[in-house]
Amino acid sequence: MAGVYVHIPFCKSRCIYCDFYSTTMSGNRNLFVERLLAEASERKSFLGNRSIRTVYVGGGTPSQLPASALQKLVAGLAEIFDLSAVEEFTLEVNPEDITPQYAASLPSCINRISMGVQSFVDSELALLQRRHNAQKPAEAIQLLRDVAHIQNISIDLMYGLPNQTLQSFQHSIDEALKLGTQHISAYNLSVEEGTRLSQLVDEGKLTVADEKLCLSMNAMLRRKLHEAGFVQYEISNYALKGFESKHNSSYWNRTPYLGLGPGAHSYDGERLRCWNLSNLRDYLQGNRLSESETLSDDDLFNEQIMLGLRTSHGAILTESPALDRLISQNLLQKVSQSDRYRLTENGLALADEVIRRLMR
Repeated sequence: MAGVYVHIPFCKSRCIYCDFYSTTMSGNRNLFVERLLAEASERKSFLGNRSIRTVYVGGGTPSQLPASALQKLVAGLAEIFDLSAVEEFTLEVNPEDITPQYAASLPSCINRISMGVQSFVDSELALLQRRHNAQKPAEAIQLLRDVAHIQNISIDLMYGLPNQTLQSFQHSIDEALKLGTQHISAYNLSVEEGTRLSQLVDEGKLTVADEKLCLSMNAMLRRKLHEAGFVQYEISNYALKGFESKHNSSYWNRTPYLGLGPGAHSYDGERLRCWNLSNLRDYLQGNRLSESETLSDDDLFNEQIMLGLRTSHGAILTESPALDRLISQNLLQKVSQSDRYRLTENGLALADEVIRRLMR
């Protein structure tokens, strides 16, 4: 099995925290889709004879593609690839882009939506420079259900925001649960170099939440979502049973995937990782520049630990003094009747440190 990822770099405006490749330049959307389909045709052999199980259109803001361009993209992919075995076709959207007309125009093969919400507090949304208000996600989700007939919907939340409190984050969690979505991704805000947030923090104009508060927010998140029936199947991802993201899970279990578009990454399932350079201008001109690396034995070992320990399935680990210490410190536990180990509740809060101590 395999997956296809399509990167749409266009954004109406740039959020202060984002370091994914995106651009606010207008660009020719129809020409961009033509370039995507040309790349797909050129590289379809990358996946060999594997059956495509998932397609994920991410960004950027894919809902900034006009409906006609999105329809052209989906139809073109279906001509190039055999998509008859696709179980999950995800489109990332922002709430403010979902109008009745847009919802009605979505291709019928799209059966999952990932919506960037981040917060249900207007002041926090304004600080992040999000374009929607706290009421818009509910309206957008209702349209997706009633008009597009899409029931599998995920939303993103963030915590550790400047000026965010435990109470305001609890409000966002409560509002998210009221929407009745099946999947919630929750990320601790990180200050990435080169972002507007990094600049504001360096200038002393903003201060992110301290580690103790972030740990309290994370603990509250896990408790409230668990009480609501969600399972934490990956460090940042929670789902009702049967609604785990199949596509994102392929990254963590090292399933092969083909990435299309500027900045997109691909993996052959063995040792080859490659990626397109993040340059929209060159891409639109038909100059697709890329780089690649061949993973060493140590790389494979480290990836298996890093990716496996992010999930509830855990990672296969051999006996070692480091492993024994982590178990004795109640940071790792053995998965029953297997040779896998996973993070404990305490270990989840120290995941990066646990992983670092096991890597070569």
